[in-house]
Amino acid sequence: MCLLAALFSRLAWPFDLFSHFRVQYAALFVVFACVLMLLRRFWIAVAAAVGFSVSVVPLLPYVVGDPVRSAVASTHEETFRLLSFNVWFRNRDMARVAQYIESSNADAVVLLELTQQQAAALTPLLPTYPHHQMDTSLMGAAVFTKWPVLSAESVALSQSGSVTASRVMLDWRGTPVNVLGVHLMWPMGSYNSKARNQELDTLVAFSKAQRGPLLIAGDFNLTPWSEYFSDALEQSGLHDAALGFGLGRSWPAQFAPVGIRIDHCLLSRHWTARSTSIGPDLGSDHLPLVADVALHRP
Repeated sequence: MCLLAALFSRLAWPFDLFSHFRVQYAALFVVFACVLMLLRRFWIAVAAAVGFSVSVVPLLPYVVGDPVRSAVASTHEETFRLLSFNVWFRNRDMARVAQYIESSNADAVVLLELTQQQAAALTPLLPTYPHHQMDTSLMGAAVFTKWPVLSAESVALSQSGSVTASRVMLDWRGTPVNVLGVHLMWPMGSYNSKARNQELDTLVAFSKAQRGPLLIAGDFNLTPWSEYFSDALEQSGLHDAALGFGLGRSWPAQFAPVGIRIDHCLLSRHWTARSTSIGPDLGSDHLPLVADVALHRP
């Protein structure tokens, strides 16, 4: 029933919530099929196998590889590391967060749910990242970088102004690179769900307006299995850095069996993903996301 509900995600916001747990559905169908075979309920076991197939097909691109990786040829590539982490407004261990960031060797760091108190405690602990653009509202974002900043601004993603992204254009080895940190509305309720989808539309428009290298990272509050996510990728021309690098969860940190990936790094056509991984527990309800991406220099 949950899988069927996910197929009707556009009809009402609760159906879209069911689309996020395809990994769990696939695992449960395997268990059901095995149990039914042992009980000699073969036809029902076949139905479970069909359910497994429907569940697993959208997962395959994240397991078998990213065709974008071989679509663009270049004679020289340099790797840029982007770290994205929802700090969680209740997290008090900024020392551990700072230690992880400093040791990450990231070129840019996107932080979400960073309160004013957390920012005041964290910023002095990040000497490697002296440049930043910060919005400390609950649905705001902060971008820290070790590279010189050419320009920085807050970008409103919603008409109400309640969701604000942070954009930093940094000078990376002589190339201007735009990094946009985002924290989209959580989709519980009709109003919030519509607001989240409008924020995705704003990101699509923003992405289309950019001509140079662009990285968008943060807490999207939806998984790649949502039709709204796939539509945004298709319309914007961006691609997911996690393609081909597994199904690692980023939330919730405390309970792996229901874990889903709602933290993402999206790339413009100028980049190719080299690796994407999930970091350790740092006292948040999210786990960090680290993406290594290569910039094409003809």
